[in-house]
Amino acid sequence: MGRPTARRQNEQEEELLNDVEEMEEDESPVASSPAVSDRRRRRQAKSGEPVIAADAAVTRKDRPTPSQREEPEKKRNFVVRFFSNIRTYFQEVFAELGKVAWPTREEVMRLTGIVLVVTTVSAIFLGIVSLIFGGLATSMTLADSAAWATAAGIALTLIVAGLWLFRERIFGGVNRDRRNNRL
Repeated sequence: MGRPTARRQNEQEEELLNDVEEMEEDESPVASSPAVSDRRRRRQAKSGEPVIAADAAVTRKDRPTPSQREEPEKKRNFVVRFFSNIRTYFQEVFAELGKVAWPTREEVMRLTGIVLVVTTVSAIFLGIVSLIFGGLATSMTLADSAAWATAAGIALTLIVAGLWLFRERIFGGVNRDRRNNRL
């Protein structure tokens, strides 16, 4: 058996298209058969695979995909539906809370201590920086010490910016080494 000619392939494609058009006119998709697109049908026909039965549902792009779930019947009464939705919400919340991996008391105490220490150190550092820059800003406004305060403010800003920009070169790439150890 030789390969089918281009003419034979065109005939097969036309037959498939006719089958699809007939199915669209019928509008009675079979629920147990999977949906198959036209493109897939043509590809199966070209490769010689058996084509899925002609009564299978066709996926059309101009219609939304039907839901696999059965839609619950909605009650018409607003009050009943409202309280039913609230009850469903809390049931789902409690179900999700049951899936949470809660920390032990020791972990909570340890992590709380870490947060308090980091917050205190950060507050002290930012307070000192604010005090320094506030004093410099005040000195810049006074006529007798404006020149040196301005120079000190610019120098301090350049030093902090330089440390930040070149932190990996200055401190030996600590962050890069930690990232490589994780991999």
